[in-house]
Amino acid sequence: MFKQLICHSLLIAACTLTAFQAQAVPSQTLNLQDVLVTLSAGTQVSVTLNEEFSADEVSVGNALDFFVRSNITVNGKVVIAAGATATGWVKKVKTSCEGKCSEITFTVESVQAVDGQTVNLRSIPHVVKVPCCGSDKTNANANIGTNLTARVLNDIKIEA
Repeated sequence: MFKQLICHSLLIAACTLTAFQAQAVPSQTLNLQDVLVTLSAGTQVSVTLNEEFSADEVSVGNALDFFVRSNITVNGKVVIAAGATATGWVKKVKTSCEGKCSEITFTVESVQAVDGQTVNLRSIPHVVKVPCCGSDKTNANANIGTNLTARVLNDIKIEA
């Protein structure tokens, strides 16, 4: 009788555990379709320059640091967070009139998504210039806080 009681107790415990596991597994299993969202090409991303530089301090190809101004969401999920790091490049540095005027052209080209992926961007080049005529300034300066707008280059799946 004692053996039967132990066998019944073990059987009940096994059935309870199996029932608990059957209920727990679906709620713990993540469906990737519920987690992955598509950030569409053309989505606008506003960024702010995070450093200051002048035409005599930079060269073509220098990397520039930006940060994202506000959250980018898809279906209510943040895919690019405000404050995320964005990267741009100096595209052109030009001086003329024997150094009496200068021009800097730069763009923003990528940003980091919430899942760590790099999202490629396309922006209209931003130009800062000092005209040759009628100005006391001779050196173009890009200031901290300069705002640029870029667009997502390709559709990309983001884990949000």
